[in-house]
Amino acid sequence: MDRITNQSQDATGVDSGGQPGLCRHDPTPVPTAVINFHQLEPLIPVVSARILKASSATLGEVIQHSLQEILQLLGLGRGGLLKVSQGRCHVLLSYAWHDQGVEIVSNEINLAELLPWTYHQIVILGKTVAKHNVDSMPAEAVEDRRFFVQLGVKSALAIPLFIGESVHHIIVVHSLKEECVWPESFITNYRLLGEIFVSALARRDIQTSLETSQARLDMAAISAGAGLWELELATGNVWVTSKAREMLNFIEEESVSFSGFIEKIFPEDRSLVANAVENAQRFGKEMQVEYRVPGPDGSIRWLVSRGRMQQAGASRPGCLAGVTLEITKRKQMEQKLHEQVGEINLLRDRLEQENILLRSKVGLNEEQHHSLGISAAMQGVKVLIEQVAKTSSTILIQGETGTGKELVAQATHQLSDRNKRLMITVNCAALPSALIESELFGREKGAFTGALNRQVGRFELAHGSTLLLDEIAEMPLETQAKLLRVLQSGTFERLGSPQSIKVDVRIIAATNCNLAREVEQGRFRRDLFYRLNVFPIHVPPLRDRVEDIPLLVWKFVSEFGQKMGRKIKKISEQDMDKLVAYSWPGNVRELRNVVERAMITSKGSLLDLSPLDLAPSRPPQPSIMTLEAVERRHIQETLLVTQGKIKGKGGAAALLGLNPSTLYSRMRKLAIKFNAA
Repeated sequence: MDRITNQSQDATGVDSGGQPGLCRHDPTPVPTAVINFHQLEPLIPVVSARILKASSATLGEVIQHSLQEILQLLGLGRGGLLKVSQGRCHVLLSYAWHDQGVEIVSNEINLAELLPWTYHQIVILGKTVAKHNVDSMPAEAVEDRRFFVQLGVKSALAIPLFIGESVHHIIVVHSLKEECVWPESFITNYRLLGEIFVSALARRDIQTSLETSQARLDMAAISAGAGLWELELATGNVWVTSKAREMLNFIEEESVSFSGFIEKIFPEDRSLVANAVENAQRFGKEMQVEYRVPGPDGSIRWLVSRGRMQQAGASRPGCLAGVTLEITKRKQMEQKLHEQVGEINLLRDRLEQENILLRSKVGLNEEQHHSLGISAAMQGVKVLIEQVAKTSSTILIQGETGTGKELVAQATHQLSDRNKRLMITVNCAALPSALIESELFGREKGAFTGALNRQVGRFELAHGSTLLLDEIAEMPLETQAKLLRVLQSGTFERLGSPQSIKVDVRIIAATNCNLAREVEQGRFRRDLFYRLNVFPIHVPPLRDRVEDIPLLVWKFVSEFGQKMGRKIKKISEQDMDKLVAYSWPGNVRELRNVVERAMITSKGSLLDLSPLDLAPSRPPQPSIMTLEAVERRHIQETLLVTQGKIKGKGGAAALLGLNPSTLYSRMRKLAIKFNAA
């Protein structure tokens, strides 16, 4: 599409390209009408948004409404959008609004004939005509002045709107009550309004043209080897090609009507075809229907007819035109395929049942392949994973050592839209503090002593994927500051390079520490904690989800059995009870190690756990705290939740059920720092 040319003009009559621009013959006028032209400017984005949302069917209505809204607001009597015919001297009114009692200009009048001077200035010379007083028009504009006087115009403004190098439309406005000066800012904004209208109309025309071309191409493609037909809805007469006549079993001399066509169809399909035609006529939608036609030899042929409503005119009644194809072979193949699929499903179900029976013999079942577990606690974790996986939000996974935090991160990554790329993992505790920054952000050759080559950092490797920062609490404070910047801006620099690199990385942090407590003790940045703690997930310890222990045991048995070439088929009920009763301070990791050791020492097909010391252990006793310490921690944790807010809705005082002054007093007594503001 040709771009719309914005002819910017100044008061001297010369546009930015050096061509004649604003046509104004008035002497410096004294404004007699008080119109707040600045009211138009804030409406421009509103109208633009409205136009963008309009469909092809509603675009004209939106333009008409916008013109009325603007002209009524400014108190101007008449305005409109005129279309200039290309290749001929013809200008017609496309959209217009007139104030009550104002003479209406017919949209069938050729304004090029009534306003020859104005037409020449705008369409031929590409100038804007801004008249403060129509009586001040030049002598050669006598016909234009007469027409304006006849319409009661005091002041007139007409702006050409270009597509490419040609004037495509003209947007006009008339002041009918009093004379007024057209400010340059108003002319600029009114031109912009017109260009918005014209751009939308041009897009609609192109879209309509494309849809028409596409419809013709579709029809041509379907017509290959097909019968063409056209149904006159008023008379029921049907025009058909010889191919369509052959498909529908009409002899050469036989006249074709819709009722006769229906009689040729298999009885059970007649209502289906009739309803399709009725819906196409009523709603104007494309029709497509499959049906059967009995052949002369008693066979059944499958046909598909597709058609759409054609534009009715004065000499052409409304009709439904389309094509018909024979699809008997396709239907026969579909039937065979359906039968084969049925056989496959039957075999699959039989194999699945046999597989279930086999797994039950070795203590496995289908649900035990879900590594996250079946306990209520882990089901809650699964719900959280499903909620956050499709987003790009930062996740903080907390839990004791060995609970499977990395497994939760992997599950989240696999359910996300980033799962086509590998999740990158960084163990912050395993890297020396001097190297963790280069591992995360990369380095250039020679960035520091020993940097013999260039290294791409984990953030670059994780672009478009997920980066797991395991043991995040062990990250040095100076590196935490740089990580915070990446989370805020998505940019960083390699060590030894001033060039910023922008990445799209989803951050998942994991730790076995209480980060809130680390913040209070000054070992972790508060602002970074807030950035990471967008969506917290707590992975419960194994002692709180004992229902998962049998599942995990058999999972590890299967894993190590494949590696060792061992087949364990049984575990005694007594040994399984020992595993369930044990408190597992090392959680899933400790359980995995126990199973691996038992696989090594066991003989035969029974997993023997008797050599291992798995006596039930008491859960760790919590340390005893004074009431004052408990109160101090509770207030500090509440302040973390409210991000330091004390008073007002959602503040710490409201959450604790205290008066703000009472809370301030307790904080002073407990030596808790706070901002008095």
